[in-house]
Amino acid sequence: MSENPNAWYTRELLAVNTEIQSLSRKINRLSMLRISSFLLAVLFVVIFANSTQSYYIAAAITLFALFIYFTIRHIQSSSKLIRERTMARLIRHELGLERSQDGIYSDGKAFASQLPFADDLDLFGQHSLYQRINRCGTPVGEGLLAHGLINSLREPESIKMLQSSVKELSGFPEFRLQMQTHLLIAASEKFPDIERMRNTIPIRLFKGKIYTWMAFGLPAMVWLSLLAGLLGFGYTAFSILSVMALMLVFAQTRKVMILGSELDGLRKKFSTWAAVLQQFGQLELKSTMLVEMQQEANLAAARFCELATISEQFDRRANLLLYVLSNLFLAFDIHLALRYEKWREQNYLQIPHWITTLGRFEMLLSLSAFAWNHPDYVYPEISETPQLKAKALGHPLLPEEQCVKNDVHLSIDPRVTLITGSNMSGKSTWLRTLGVNVLLAQFGAPVMARSFSWKPMQLLSSLRQSDSLAENTSLFMNELKQLKSILEKAESTFSLILLDEILRGTNSDDKYTGSYELLKRLSKVNSLTVMASHDLKLSSLEQELEGSLINYCFESKIEKGKLLFDYTIRPGVAVNRNATWLMKDMGII
Repeated sequence: MSENPNAWYTRELLAVNTEIQSLSRKINRLSMLRISSFLLAVLFVVIFANSTQSYYIAAAITLFALFIYFTIRHIQSSSKLIRERTMARLIRHELGLERSQDGIYSDGKAFASQLPFADDLDLFGQHSLYQRINRCGTPVGEGLLAHGLINSLREPESIKMLQSSVKELSGFPEFRLQMQTHLLIAASEKFPDIERMRNTIPIRLFKGKIYTWMAFGLPAMVWLSLLAGLLGFGYTAFSILSVMALMLVFAQTRKVMILGSELDGLRKKFSTWAAVLQQFGQLELKSTMLVEMQQEANLAAARFCELATISEQFDRRANLLLYVLSNLFLAFDIHLALRYEKWREQNYLQIPHWITTLGRFEMLLSLSAFAWNHPDYVYPEISETPQLKAKALGHPLLPEEQCVKNDVHLSIDPRVTLITGSNMSGKSTWLRTLGVNVLLAQFGAPVMARSFSWKPMQLLSSLRQSDSLAENTSLFMNELKQLKSILEKAESTFSLILLDEILRGTNSDDKYTGSYELLKRLSKVNSLTVMASHDLKLSSLEQELEGSLINYCFESKIEKGKLLFDYTIRPGVAVNRNATWLMKDMGII
């Protein structure tokens, strides 16, 4: 892409703001025209009542028609204004100008408990990777996006298909913004109970031929009796049959209301979903996954459109005059109930599947937004060799101007990389940089690097620890349990193991001995391990383990009374320390 995303968003925001101003002026004019046409119509009715001149009533009717026209245009323009304002908010969010930008989309905090190392890599919560990626407007889309991060793909073909889909969909930024706008507007409305749909077969309340007879027989009798009255045979039959027809139809009101309650408040949501899936289905796409999804989307769009129409008809029952007349001459309630139950019988079990299709689309929309917003990121290449190799690798959650990028090459052998360095020198950030980019790579997304190749792997980490009051375990015991779990998983599956300053909860001798023995064991596991430590004595393992372990470090230096870091990883063992200097500088010692 030749254009900078920020420049594109800025131009789009200018165009949207211009449209908002134009619509606001238009709505003000329409409001004045509505009021004027209504008042003039009333005035001409009053004049007609006093003068009985027919052209006054003709003028009044014309003005009432104009009032209705201006009202419809006002409603349409107001709906468009809501869309434009929502789109402007989304663009400001992309530009980082929205004050409440953290609240537009979910931060996924609810999913953190599903992954042991979620907190290690800042996957969920405020300022997390999930929040950076998420553009989903439905709970299903949010769940699928979280599932993709938690259960990253390791099958090369699946990753390639996902990559291809993300890459192709990222080429439609205007389409993406429009879909985000529609879905965000609909997000505030009630969401269907998908679990109940999956586990419950609805009972038919209008089962039997008697209801079909009522739907067609009652209106036929009413119309025939009315025709008889118009032909001069009197209206007695019409009066009796009308009352009987209304009584029979109204006797079903409670059951009709039960059916209507299933769709209550969902009309706009179904209508929006139908429009979004229909527009997605009309895109000219080539990737296998997207083409397959389009077929499902087209079917889902048609069915959701039908359901939105049925839901709208249930809402029309609130108009008393229309309600009585439609049931008198058409047995409207019976027809509506039969139509909905027929639709439900044919499609009910498919609704969760169609909503999942919409959620998958939202997930891909989120990943495509992430890709389009970072044109300098690279799509990783899959390697058959058990390795992770990257040039200029950085952390995507760090501001571009603050992010120091480093090269990395992890392979077997040496399969264990020991990183030493002083406090705040960049060790922990580097471990998270490796983990986050591997997760992105295995989710089909581009990574923050100039080049990146890797063999898909299981990701395991122990970077942050906390005690558990619920399980009555200390920080140290909690860490031991996690280390045991990591070893068990890594011995059966090729993995990337990230460890940061382990065994903090014991004395220095125990910590050294435990770390020493753990590194020796990891040197025999068919996985890649990167471990950060302050314990420089552990670096002697480079000679002892005969090529299975290699030392790298981050350094700091003090110049002119200031502590400086370059955050650059380099071969060797750290030689500089800063803890004592920091304590003196802060007046602690």
